[in-house]
Amino acid sequence: MSRSPRQILLDASARLWEGTFIRLDGAGIECERFPTGLEVREVDGSVEAALTYRHTGRVATMRFEEPPAEMEISPQGHWSLGPDKVGPWSCLTELCLVHGERRRRVVVRHGAERLEAVVLVVEARPGAQEAPPPAPHRVRRQPAAVGSQELWQLEATLQLETTNPRLPDEPLITELCWTPEPGITHRLQRAYGPHGLPLPPLAALA
Repeated sequence: MSRSPRQILLDASARLWEGTFIRLDGAGIECERFPTGLEVREVDGSVEAALTYRHTGRVATMRFEEPPAEMEISPQGHWSLGPDKVGPWSCLTELCLVHGERRRRVVVRHGAERLEAVVLVVEARPGAQEAPPPAPHRVRRQPAAVGSQELWQLEATLQLETTNPRLPDEPLITELCWTPEPGITHRLQRAYGPHGLPLPPLAALA
């Protein structure tokens, strides 16, 4: 019996994740970091994600019965979230790659013309040590092989490729690629066509 997207999401992401949020500006330079705890669980038939900002104690909670229509979930449990369409305005895209007790997330904010900020989230289960990059972090940026795409080397094994700058009537593509151990690569892409509508997700590598 095949699993529903909701069950795939819970199987891969439920329980507690301990993490470090690293906020980078549009040039890839760290401007903030803080520790977090993210607990994903079922509560009264709903999926609840409670994010604790451990440096302040503040808790932000999101709850849904079924994954929102804007969320794409791969059979391996990787997921992405973004608007139902994009246009000549700012937008956010989030991508998450899961590898057992470890995972990587990025939140990418595009302005109307350029990439404005990226948040790198390094997460692991309690007891599974996962060191973030040393502070202050500054990523290496370079043009990618295609068009206006730009490549950010977020960590030695983690790359973000995304559109920068944004050009009128051009697609907006964001892709995260992670090699958590030799011989294993995870890849996830979120893409919008020239008219701003989502393109079908590529098959994610296991």
